[in-house]
Amino acid sequence: MERDPIRLAWRAAPGLHAAAVALSVGLGGGLCLLTLLCLRDLVGVLMSDEAAIQPFLRVVLPLPGTIPDIVVSNGWLLSSADLERAALLGVAFGALAMGGLGWIVTGLCFRAQSRAVLALRAEVTEAILVAPPGARDELRSLASLVGQMLRRLDGMLAVAIVVPALALGGIVLALLTAAMAAPRLVPAAAAGLLAGGLARLLVLRRAAARATLRRSESAAAEGRLLDLVQRMPAVRAHGTRATEARRLDAQARATKDLLARAEARLAYARTPALVLAAILPAIGLAAALWRGSADAGAPRGIPVEPGAFVAATGAFAVALILMAAGMRVLSARTETAPLFAQVARLLDGLSARRRGMADRPVPRSGLLAARGAGGYDPASGERLAGVDLALPMPSHAAITGGRGSGARVLAALLSGQVEPSAGSLTYDGVEMRSFEPSERARRIALAQGEAILVEGSLRENILYGAQAGDAAEGDLVTILRLTGLDAFAYTRGLVGRVDPAAQPELAGALVAARRLVRAALAADGAERLVEPFDPALYNHQATVGENILFGEAVGPTFAGEALAAHPYLRAVLEAEELTRPLSEIGLQVARSTVEIFADLPADHPLFDAFSLFPASERGYFEDLVGRQADASAWRRGPAGQRDRDRLIGLALRYSETRHRFGLIDGPFEERIVEARRSFARMLPPHLSGTIEFYDPDRVNVAASLEENLLFGRIAYGEAGAEARVRGVARRVLAEQGLERAVYRLGLDSRLDPRPSGGALGEGSVGSRERVAIDLARCLARRPDILVVAILDERGKADDVRERLDTLRAARTGLGLVVCLPEGVDPAELAPFDAVIAVERNTVAAVTVPADARPPTPARQDAPQPADA
Repeated sequence: MERDPIRLAWRAAPGLHAAAVALSVGLGGGLCLLTLLCLRDLVGVLMSDEAAIQPFLRVVLPLPGTIPDIVVSNGWLLSSADLERAALLGVAFGALAMGGLGWIVTGLCFRAQSRAVLALRAEVTEAILVAPPGARDELRSLASLVGQMLRRLDGMLAVAIVVPALALGGIVLALLTAAMAAPRLVPAAAAGLLAGGLARLLVLRRAAARATLRRSESAAAEGRLLDLVQRMPAVRAHGTRATEARRLDAQARATKDLLARAEARLAYARTPALVLAAILPAIGLAAALWRGSADAGAPRGIPVEPGAFVAATGAFAVALILMAAGMRVLSARTETAPLFAQVARLLDGLSARRRGMADRPVPRSGLLAARGAGGYDPASGERLAGVDLALPMPSHAAITGGRGSGARVLAALLSGQVEPSAGSLTYDGVEMRSFEPSERARRIALAQGEAILVEGSLRENILYGAQAGDAAEGDLVTILRLTGLDAFAYTRGLVGRVDPAAQPELAGALVAARRLVRAALAADGAERLVEPFDPALYNHQATVGENILFGEAVGPTFAGEALAAHPYLRAVLEAEELTRPLSEIGLQVARSTVEIFADLPADHPLFDAFSLFPASERGYFEDLVGRQADASAWRRGPAGQRDRDRLIGLALRYSETRHRFGLIDGPFEERIVEARRSFARMLPPHLSGTIEFYDPDRVNVAASLEENLLFGRIAYGEAGAEARVRGVARRVLAEQGLERAVYRLGLDSRLDPRPSGGALGEGSVGSRERVAIDLARCLARRPDILVVAILDERGKADDVRERLDTLRAARTGLGLVVCLPEGVDPAELAPFDAVIAVERNTVAAVTVPADARPPTPARQDAPQPADA
């Protein structure tokens, strides 16, 4: 990798940088010179009292003494009025042309920067992907350094080539315009540019040192304050407030003195710049007005034309600005060079560790052997030493040993995911680390625990690492059942949505299955467990708001908190005279909730489970209940309107069946049903797409598959109602051949890749399911050897043994190494080809049962090595 950011920028996109330099320096320099010449002639004609014909864009290089001047261009002779118009048009054209050129050059520079960043990321990504398992610490350092480097390089890689080139071009332009004005201005311009550049460089260096010290001081101050926060219990207990204040003050003074000295040096560095800002104009003006010696007979200097002096001054200012920009680029290069060097050293180290690996194909079978092998797994913190064993593959082997014994490290070692820190590990006589990493992971799979999920569906997560054709739809369902994910996927399929436009056959089959489900429930004596959606009746399993809508919200218009405040719903409530009753219900709900949870902390799980408002709003509703005796005498203005909206929102989220405050009776239910009719009848056309009403003859695209199938809600509070109803529904779906469609919806459901943290929200996945997904990923790849480091051990021991037997049956003819859960005795299972006992971080014994079957023959349809 390049250790210089400027060379990196050039090598990533030389053509783009060359084009940017050619356009900016070549064409841009010409346009700038044209603009300055037009400005020169404009100033000249405006300051001239004569109306004679004058040359326009005449370029002459005057030479000292009697040497004839060099005429580059005679220009055009124009009258004063025409010259003034032509000069103004020239200045305007030059400015517009340079603006357009700048847009083009900026685009080229940003494209070049994107290529450089992509090249850098690609190189680092490739190094990470092919790094050996033991390089975890180096990879973390590499990722952190690259992140810091990219933050500091923001914009620099775009201008690393073009800005220094523009600075050089600006210097040449300044000297050229000075020479065109008068030869004696060239030394003055050169000295001024040199002095200005040195002053700017000094300021940049001092400012960089001060910024570094300021960052260090800020980080130290943050650390001291955080440390003080952690010590506050001791400070309060022992009354050491004054001691801590003195200690922090002493530490702050030490860094303050260093920072003050750095700021003083920066102030001193700015002094030459201020002096130059005052003296350079005087020097330039004196050089322009200087006429030579006053002695009689001495030659007199030619006066500098005002227009030429203005053009030379403008070019000098442009050169100074470009030089300052170029120095900022060079300063940024100096700051990032150490980061580049560190990244380059890490990449070279990773490359050296990979050097010598042959990337050989993985054989189909052979002896998996360890000789004095040891290893350390940084993920679990377990270690292993002195491992000597030989396992013919394909065969089935069990590893026994509790947590911390080293059993999981042995599993990772045998799969090649942990490199031996001592000894050797070979497969068919070849070092395990010599195999191509991706091929090795495909042929020797490790299920090591909770899967690290990726953004996407359950299907995409299971097929993560699989190749096209590895697992068909039917294979995935088999894998779901084998890993225990079938219930998880089926449940997610039930809450999935069906699009009639994309799946018309499934939508029609669901509508037809509604009658069959009702009949099956009636035959099972469970018809009362589902309350159907009836346009003429209040559904007691739904909230007040859901009963008014009688449908599912599409989008945010009528969803959640927006429902209570929507103007159309409020108009319907006013028309049906429900605003006051709903406000009273909301106030009573708030009062009852505050009383019930008065003695519970806001973070108590019961609060989130049963409260109608979140814990963050608890204080607001406590205050509202305290000052609002009834649903009248509201506060004036927006505050009172907000109180009504919040109380109506509580009432709309209220369900008598679930919350049981006794606030809804039969007559009120009839009023809600009448409001439902008014809501649907008067719905404006522009809101027709924001809600999908329930219809017994079609599928509701916003409702779940389960609600579409039942066309109702499962009764709340009935013991076992959900399991019983879902059992009947599943039987009907299986009879109608729709079970695979449910699994398909479950596989297509999106997963939340973030850790659940104990609270499962929509798309969240628990730890048990993550373990199963990791095993499913391995099975989907159809490996020759499957190593299971962690098997889901929750549930009854008989269930664990049954899952093991099922897994072994699926791996008949293939290699399997499994870490047995604690409490599972290998003697109670079908005999393994070998039982490896791991104790105290080493292999204590390798037992081959007398009745163990011989090694199973290799699978005939197993994938061949790459060179087979």
